[in-house]
Amino acid sequence: MGPQDLVNLLKREVVPAIGCTEPVAIALTSAYAFNLIKGDIKNIKMKISSNVYKNAKAVGIPGTDHTGIEMALALGTTMKEPVYDLTILAHLTEEDTKKALEIRDSIPMDIEVLYNSPKVHIDVEVNTNNGMARAIISHKHTNLVYLQSNDKVILDKRSSEKDDDTKQDITAYPLEELILQVLNIPFESLEFLLKGIDINMAMAKAGMEMKVGMNIGSSWKRLSQRGLLGDDLNNDITLHTAAACDARMAGVNLPVMSSSGSGNNGLIAIIPIARVAKRLDYPKEKVAQALAISHLVNTYIKGYIGRLSPICGCGVSAGAGAAAGITYLMEGDMGDINRAIINVLSSLAGMICDGGKVGCSLKLSASAGMAWQAAILASEGVKVPVGNGIVGSNIQETLENLKILSDKGMAEVDRSVISVMCN
Repeated sequence: MGPQDLVNLLKREVVPAIGCTEPVAIALTSAYAFNLIKGDIKNIKMKISSNVYKNAKAVGIPGTDHTGIEMALALGTTMKEPVYDLTILAHLTEEDTKKALEIRDSIPMDIEVLYNSPKVHIDVEVNTNNGMARAIISHKHTNLVYLQSNDKVILDKRSSEKDDDTKQDITAYPLEELILQVLNIPFESLEFLLKGIDINMAMAKAGMEMKVGMNIGSSWKRLSQRGLLGDDLNNDITLHTAAACDARMAGVNLPVMSSSGSGNNGLIAIIPIARVAKRLDYPKEKVAQALAISHLVNTYIKGYIGRLSPICGCGVSAGAGAAAGITYLMEGDMGDINRAIINVLSSLAGMICDGGKVGCSLKLSASAGMAWQAAILASEGVKVPVGNGIVGSNIQETLENLKILSDKGMAEVDRSVISVMCN
């Protein structure tokens, strides 16, 4: 995989998103289906992967004061001219939301949770007075694989889909080789990544000022005034990351720059590097390379555990990416980067994903703080030794062990989490 291939990969994986990507993907699928048939809705049926279900159930929907899978389904049917990407909810009107509430409260919705499907899978069937339409998004949050209007199949790419397209793309190559390739990419080809700093820091600012969610920003300020929290770089990183997540999960109607299909992954992949770069005044060329490494490592690790998984990708894959980016930013060599990644994987591998919600803010603060600590300790030669837990002889072996933990060891986590959430 050459430098241009990596640029193309980054452009696919690092894109703006409005709202948590799971309810967004539900609304997107619903919009695809409804706009094929239109008319007066009689009922909506949806089959949804367990990973999408748990992430969409409790998270705030931007542009509204509401949460919930049913609301996301309804919103997809109310927009007159939907934009078919991860910014679809940015264009909601008050009329759209009012109509969606009426649909949610009056139209029968049948939702089935799937435990043996692709990790991202949403199958929506809308029945109206004009007939039936069906749409399926699978494997990626915007990857439309099936469209049907009454008896006419308009699109069917299901048989050509791979179980894990991210793994097929990049994990056939050693991670170290890909990181070194990033350093051969000219700044002009990576400069677009710097936009993510402005976008995600705007969300952090909103989280510092808002009065909804968990109020992490205002609480942090009070603790600082009491002398219980300092103004060191570790606290700066964790505060801004947690505040951004708090705002996003509460439904603040601002975009974030996502990473590998997740807005929260994007917050972790970008904000710690942005805060280090600001505090220590690194040049933008080096910052762009550090961001590229961060997004690349995040995407690479998700090739092993999946875009959605029982393990918290924000903590593990994005945290490892941020650690790698910070290490490079601070003049670390490949040995330092390897140690930083291993330190994060070893420390946070047991962090489960129990759905998208404002409570994710504290998980992101832990991940951001660990990314910083893992990076600076790696620069001192600190690394969790081989044979400690899941740590293998190198990164690839460690990631294979992480995959076993995620796929086999935590096979029942999603089912258990959803059972708890529903009760």
